[in-house]
Amino acid sequence: MFSLNKDNCLSGLQWFFFIFCNTVVIPPTLQSAFHLSDATTLTITQYAFLATSVACLIQAIAGHKRSIMEGPAGLWWGTILSVTFAESAQGTPLEVIGGSFAVGIAIAGIITVIIGISGAGKYLALLFSPGVMAVFMFLLGANLITIFLKGMLGLPFSATTDIVHINFETFLLALFIMAIIIAIIVLLPRNINKYAVLIGSILGWFLFLILFRSESTVSNSINWQLFPLGKIETINYGIVVTCIIASLLNTSNTFGAIKGTDMFNAKNPSTPAMYKRSFITSGTMTFICSPLGIVPFAPFVSSIGLITQTNDFSKKPFVIGSIFFLIISLVPILSSLFSSFPLVISSTVMMVTYLPLLWSSLLFIRILELNPRNIYRLALPLFIGIFLMSVPPTYMQDIPLMIRPIVTNGLLMGIIISIILENIFKWDAVK
Repeated sequence: MFSLNKDNCLSGLQWFFFIFCNTVVIPPTLQSAFHLSDATTLTITQYAFLATSVACLIQAIAGHKRSIMEGPAGLWWGTILSVTFAESAQGTPLEVIGGSFAVGIAIAGIITVIIGISGAGKYLALLFSPGVMAVFMFLLGANLITIFLKGMLGLPFSATTDIVHINFETFLLALFIMAIIIAIIVLLPRNINKYAVLIGSILGWFLFLILFRSESTVSNSINWQLFPLGKIETINYGIVVTCIIASLLNTSNTFGAIKGTDMFNAKNPSTPAMYKRSFITSGTMTFICSPLGIVPFAPFVSSIGLITQTNDFSKKPFVIGSIFFLIISLVPILSSLFSSFPLVISSTVMMVTYLPLLWSSLLFIRILELNPRNIYRLALPLFIGIFLMSVPPTYMQDIPLMIRPIVTNGLLMGIIISIILENIFKWDAVK
């Protein structure tokens, strides 16, 4: 039985807000990207809350059995938004994009389960050398920070010909909350700064309600439906192939999260069986949720940052936080209430949480023996990836449809180029 003392409850509440903010920030971006109605967005939010809470509990109890959030993966989220933005700008109907993603994500879930059952993960792990992980962490951080900044600025997540305006009022509040959270982490003692995410989330929500009162009321009406992003009719096979590649690259999250928490579990280091159970859980949840419009699952590497900040790696608070989230997801009126959490605040909290990905990237870079001759192992994938993230989609319209979703995705292309470079050259021998 869990002992519900004050520390466990507060840490559990912080885990709840960490899991919650990582989840609630996604449906509004999908609404913007796919032009969804409020009712459909609320449905996807309810799906995401329930699936994420269940996935976290399954991983903690029967999967890798560690306090690592299992939820909609950042690599997948960034891929879905960037591909949707690029393809819609080229004239591909959103219904086709959404339906193609549903097919691709279902296949990706099956592939992930096969990786777990077969034990192929140990061979894939060989591809993710420190050089690849450095590129992965950096580009993932750059990709996600771009998404969070759009949320803070009030910018759309889809291609548009309308004039776009920055919401300076809410952006100033976002900057204030970001400064508060960083100040708590940097300046205050550990017994306080370990609750920075909790404090920032609650304070931001409270101030938003005070400063920007909304006339909308909380509704408990859920419009249950399948394939909310688009029915499976015409399939864009380039998107399906992109999903398959993303599923293979997304395994790096599992390696990074489990291996990264070994430092907190010296008495119980990671084992091949642990990776197998984790892959099977992530793949099964991804396959089941493919018709629900939920971003595919993976263990969150950012959980390491929260554990490091709080200095609490026990499973009790994590399970308590997951149970809190499950309760919220099972009560529609509570799901509706929490789904009204402002996107600008959740984006701000996640912005601060993911900034340390730069530190993670630099840690991998420190392992490498870099010099003016072998720096190309990092420079080429990083700069090409950053370029592809920033280039307007209309510039890529001449690329064949089959490979366009992959070639125009800076995150995926950067990782792919890095894997190729790291595995065809012996960089450490270049002096």
